[in-house]
Amino acid sequence: MDSLTNDLWTMVLARLPIKIFTCFKLVCKQWKSIVESLLFRNLFMSLHQNFASSSSWSLMSTDHLDPKMVDYYYQCNIWGLKRPLSSFINSVLNDKNPNDKYLQISVVAYSDVGLILIYAMSDIKEKSSLYVANPVSHECVEIFLDPLFDRSLLCFSQWGIATRIENDILLCYKVIVFNQSWGDTMLRCMIYSSETGLWSLDDTSFFNYYYSQDPISLNGNLHWLTKNDEKQKVVLSMDLYTNSTASRCRVFPFPDLDKTTKFERACTPCHGFLMYMNIVSETKVDGSLEDKLCVWRLQSEGWQLISEISPGSILTGGFDYVPMTINPFDAKTAYFWSKEQESLLYINLHNGKFVIYNQFELTSDGRTIIPAHNPRAVISLKNIYIDLVPFVLPNWLYQIPNTVRRV
Repeated sequence: MDSLTNDLWTMVLARLPIKIFTCFKLVCKQWKSIVESLLFRNLFMSLHQNFASSSSWSLMSTDHLDPKMVDYYYQCNIWGLKRPLSSFINSVLNDKNPNDKYLQISVVAYSDVGLILIYAMSDIKEKSSLYVANPVSHECVEIFLDPLFDRSLLCFSQWGIATRIENDILLCYKVIVFNQSWGDTMLRCMIYSSETGLWSLDDTSFFNYYYSQDPISLNGNLHWLTKNDEKQKVVLSMDLYTNSTASRCRVFPFPDLDKTTKFERACTPCHGFLMYMNIVSETKVDGSLEDKLCVWRLQSEGWQLISEISPGSILTGGFDYVPMTINPFDAKTAYFWSKEQESLLYINLHNGKFVIYNQFELTSDGRTIIPAHNPRAVISLKNIYIDLVPFVLPNWLYQIPNTVRRV
């Protein structure tokens, strides 16, 4: 190893997938120093920029007891994963729970930089634990739980994790937790900061909103699908890193509230934006109704319509297809699932062309394997639900920032 200079080792290691060179960090101090250097990261991203449009991703159920729902298993050159992303998550959970140390351990939140938040509940309240982990590298940091927490309620709480990135470096993260009982009209949050190592009571309270789904983490923001006091679904966004308290929390009504829609409203991330799609019935000049498959993107000023096509009879007829997601790396590809037909539908959001897959392979654990439209990818399904939370691997392995621990 000493026969090659750091520059030569950098050239060699930067051509390998992330999963491989992550293991090499354990070989020697020289390789660890190289892999964690700014030069290595810049070279790696430069060499792999042609593959930056694809990566592994999953749709995870909001039921934290059975999170492994949908995997898009793509054999990308960036990560080099040989198995679905959910299997890496299960491996981390098993490592943190040897000999069934905890009564229950589960992932309670997902970030947009490849990190997950794990809550481990013990039969002894004081020994329950909270972790931030990278499921691929198995890097894991424990977060202390404030003694003032009512730990008996934490397993029923809603969690979120938001990160701050500057110049492609993960600087810090924040964890948010709250517990809202049915009928509550006011919400207060506890927020943990990796920069201070402390929990604090958030001074921003939301009134007359009920939180029914886990948040989507994007660019330092958390986005919830909530219901207002008129029982309408809206998107409530919290910017955890803004310096302006006035603009920290914003409410975005859906753009089609005054129209008839076909599907339950849900959002998904794509290319760093929050996306929403639905089939909307519009009245034509002659008084007849016309169905349009519309896609919107959430901007700072509100929803922007980015595509509008005729969905055809496949989505507007008697079939029970429901939207799953838009591909996080391909804004023109959307996925729909039909429980009745037991088939998966890919549709091009630009021209309306579609492909239906109903030839499946069943695995020993009850999962359905479906070939994707990409020859290097497959989709693995289990217990499809509407309420799914996306978890997408980024194009770089972000290290968990050093956490200041205060006691």
